Amino acid sequence: MSRYLFSLTYSRFWLASSLLILACLRPVDAQAAQWLSIKKTDNNQLMVDKQSLVEEKTYIKAWVKVDYSQPQKNVESVDRVYNHAKALWYFDCAKRKAATIQVFQYDQGELVYSAGTTLKQADFIEPLPDSEVEITQQYACKWQAKEKQRAEAIAKRAANPIQPAVASDKDKPAATNSVAEPAATPAETNAADKPAEKADGKNAGGSKPATEAAAPNPASKQDPAAKKPEPAAAAPGKDKPAKADKEDKSWAYSGARGPEKWGSLNPDYAVCNAGSQQSPINVDNTITAALKPIKRLQKFPLKNIALKDHSLILDAGSGNMMVLDQKPYQLKYISVHAPSEHQIKQKSYAAELQMVHEDKAGHRVIIAVMLEEGAANSTIDTLLNSMPKEKEQSRALAIRVTPADLMPAKPAYYRYTGSLTSPPCTEGVQWIIMKEALKISKGQLTSLQQAIGEPNLRPLQDSQGRMILE
Repeated sequence: MSRYLFSLTYSRFWLASSLLILACLRPVDAQAAQWLSIKKTDNNQLMVDKQSLVEEKTYIKAWVKVDYSQPQKNVESVDRVYNHAKALWYFDCAKRKAATIQVFQYDQGELVYSAGTTLKQADFIEPLPDSEVEITQQYACKWQAKEKQRAEAIAKRAANPIQPAVASDKDKPAATNSVAEPAATPAETNAADKPAEKADGKNAGGSKPATEAAAPNPASKQDPAAKKPEPAAAAPGKDKPAKADKEDKSWAYSGARGPEKWGSLNPDYAVCNAGSQQSPINVDNTITAALKPIKRLQKFPLKNIALKDHSLILDAGSGNMMVLDQKPYQLKYISVHAPSEHQIKQKSYAAELQMVHEDKAGHRVIIAVMLEEGAANSTIDTLLNSMPKEKEQSRALAIRVTPADLMPAKPAYYRYTGSLTSPPCTEGVQWIIMKEALKISKGQLTSLQQAIGEPNLRPLQDSQGRMILE
């Protein structure tokens, strides 16, 4: 289990008097518990007590425990170590937050530390991505969803009891306006189901048997009319409007197809309105987490520059990489937004560079670099001089520019979980917001704005209490 799950300092809500309060408390009864392993590694095993899962008001609470293969140090008292821990967690599935109410730490079966707080005083925060808390929260929230479905099914059966059938539907005549089942194809029709033929070679419907109708007609060679094919049914895609592949997926930053309408323009964009982790946001109320500098390999030159998708796009080619949480991501492209989409402590910037990275599974990490008015930037000058004159055109960069040329000198950054800032607004994106901004002259900013054509920023989204680390 990571320190985050049982770290009292990090959670910021432990009471100084809780040790006295909990001295008389007994931890969860292990004999009555039904521990289910939900994650196991070489270092630890994460378990949840299925018996303790219960809804309480708007929360799901559960006892969680972890066994460690190596002794762990208590962050409040480093001279204490433990190899087993139990905690009572409350999960707010709607807001994707969690809080610890009680925690017990053991060393070889002996209780060495305990602490706790009340639900009213607990601090609900968003779990770290892929942490044990998030894994447990996902399990608890899925359990809640299944319980709701089961309760709804029971209520539905109670409200609509099944009545004994008097006659099967097959015995009832079809209604005059009913829709018949699709007819079987000739290949599927059993010979016993075919209508009996009359003596004149026609069947009961007046048409010739299928075998005779399918036989070639020798006279058709001399009959010019026979060469004319029957009018064919309208081919899909010619006389009928195209379906999903031709759906109008256009969107804009203003007007009838602007950001407030994105979620209703296309079913693929529904999360733009319905999502709970949307970007951009105002970066504020951060939590100090001593984030390590990001490992980057950004020495390969950018390939092309284009004006498309309401933005200025730089094609990264291949080779530029970054590593986050020990996973490699490749830089795909860089987009330019003017003014900035994100704000940092209520401050908006002249522009924002978004470096979009992906791993092999399609997971995204975006590094955002703010641009603010100041001295001219030589790298920006190079990009402006290479820019195509028409939209939807791409032009090769004549002078070498690498992603490292567009990064600030200081490595400090903020981190949070969000989404793409344009349709389809896919969530689960890891955002890295660099703290230091690059300088850009007023003239360079004007050139960028003129090239893009209109402000291409999505309005700020509700952070919904998401945890922002720094």
